[in-house]
Amino acid sequence: MNVKEYIQSGVVESYVLGVATEAERQEFEQLCATNPEIVEARNAFERSLEVQLMQDAIQPPAFLKEKIQLLIGSAGSETYQPEIIEEAPVRRMNVWKLVAAACFIALLGVGYWAYTSNEKYNDAVARQSSIEKELQQKNTQLAALEQDAGMMQKPGIKMAALKGTPNAPQALTTVFWDSTSKDVYLLVNNLPQAASDKQYQLWALLDGKPIDLGMLELQQNRLLVKMKNVQNAQAFAITLEPKGGSPAPTMTAMYVSGEL
Repeated sequence: MNVKEYIQSGVVESYVLGVATEAERQEFEQLCATNPEIVEARNAFERSLEVQLMQDAIQPPAFLKEKIQLLIGSAGSETYQPEIIEEAPVRRMNVWKLVAAACFIALLGVGYWAYTSNEKYNDAVARQSSIEKELQQKNTQLAALEQDAGMMQKPGIKMAALKGTPNAPQALTTVFWDSTSKDVYLLVNNLPQAASDKQYQLWALLDGKPIDLGMLELQQNRLLVKMKNVQNAQAFAITLEPKGGSPAPTMTAMYVSGEL
């Protein structure tokens, strides 16, 4: 088995996102037990998802940790020994649940901060309103993530893992193409920040001819970015073009590419 080709086949992304078949999942877990390269590829993809999903999380006040420790300490003098639970062999990531947990923890911290503050009543009401607004926004984001996750598991979805070129060896994106509706969605795992006068452009390749699928904005609140649809494609690529796009791809500025 060629390990590099196996990793580049997209099975890592399928496994982590929970869209791999049962046979692919079993094979992947067996290979992880004996091949460190595959394990590292899995861990790297998980980390890239975590970074993307957590970048907008609310940070609780710096003093919150100390106050929580004091509360725990005052509960009793007995030393708590956490139960050690052996990690299960199956590592599958529910990305929308990760975001929900992050939102809940952050909002809990902010709520505790507001409750223990000695500010005036009007300030407390204003903070409460802000918390409720933030919670509503996070619920909206969570619903969008659940919708995206559901889309990735629809019948007829085909996936292409776009790997980095020499321009950006660590770059990685994933294309999901709905072979029924012909819609195209892009998951940006890792792309370098573009200069202010540049913009990434997605292309489909069919019989050697590029098809423009639109410009990419890296700052998105969704897990998946919806691009232009395409009737058929054999491969996809992303190039860095002048802001606003180009009629044809600049081949020397290709950052990722991969077959469907």
